[in-house]
Amino acid sequence: MTGQGQPPIPLPFQLSRMITSYWVPQSIHAAAELGIADALAGGPKRSDEIARAIDANPDALHRLLRALVALELCAVGDDGAFALTPLGACLRSDTSDSVRAWALLLGSEQHWRSWGRLVDCIRTGRSVPELEGRDTWVEPSNDPGASTNFNQSMVQLTRHIAGAVAVSYDFSAFRTIVDVGGGNGTLVGAILAANPGLRGIVFDLPSGVEGARRHLEAAGLAGRCEIAAGDFFVAPLPSGADVYVVKSVIHDWDDERSRAILTNCRRAMPAHGRLLLIEPVVPAKVDGSAAHRMMVMSDLNMLAVSGGRERTEAEFRALLTSTGFRLAAVVPARAPSNFSVIEGVPA
Repeated sequence: MTGQGQPPIPLPFQLSRMITSYWVPQSIHAAAELGIADALAGGPKRSDEIARAIDANPDALHRLLRALVALELCAVGDDGAFALTPLGACLRSDTSDSVRAWALLLGSEQHWRSWGRLVDCIRTGRSVPELEGRDTWVEPSNDPGASTNFNQSMVQLTRHIAGAVAVSYDFSAFRTIVDVGGGNGTLVGAILAANPGLRGIVFDLPSGVEGARRHLEAAGLAGRCEIAAGDFFVAPLPSGADVYVVKSVIHDWDDERSRAILTNCRRAMPAHGRLLLIEPVVPAKVDGSAAHRMMVMSDLNMLAVSGGRERTEAEFRALLTSTGFRLAAVVPARAPSNFSVIEGVPA
């Protein structure tokens, strides 16, 4: 935590840095919400110019821009003009590397309200929606803006790992794949692109698959991929496929709801079928590495926000066994992803 030749930072100061670290995501969220990166897409501007472009208070915006410089999202020249760094450009809304929707989602009032009740969640083992007597997903689905942003954030996160998943697991022996909860088809599109002999089906709620046809057409894959709308808890899944992929879905739910999803997958697949869960696998022993830190903090996020959880290999094995599967393999996806492909076969 110190540079070469520098004195060590006293422990209370190290902990104080952690305590105040919540200032960082809220600053990034403000930049995303205000559209600062889009305002700087055309080149450097002074803070008063940016303020006029985004309708913000010039002095307050200048103070935020200084913080973005310290966070290395912006740089400032000798003339006082601010410019995006390559890192800051990821907050633009119009690039393939964008994570703006993710910044908007995690900086939203709903998420911060949930984390503000983490102590209650730890004491009771219940999520904030449970404590407040509401369904986890009703609020986003009833708010078109929130629902759109949630779906877009999932697209952005999936886009960054889809290629790694597509080349980390061997799909060459299969003919048909169903992406359960597949959204706009980002993951199945990457898998189809890497496996020309494979056909796909995207299955999700009507709001989830909105835009899937456009995405697949743009990728030149519409002729090899169908779109099916339904609820993976209650509706029959498309049947008879070789592979059922479920990415970043099981961690949203507790064991009971997860078993309902996996049971529906088992009912839909033939005896030779495969189930592939795309999730991080929490190690039995956690260390201080960035990958482990991300997993365990995501686990707390699931506890507070949705009532779900990140799982260890043993927990995945138990979940699969209880729904008619046998855990056959755990294949880590290629870096920089910290996801794994957890393969289940009918027992």
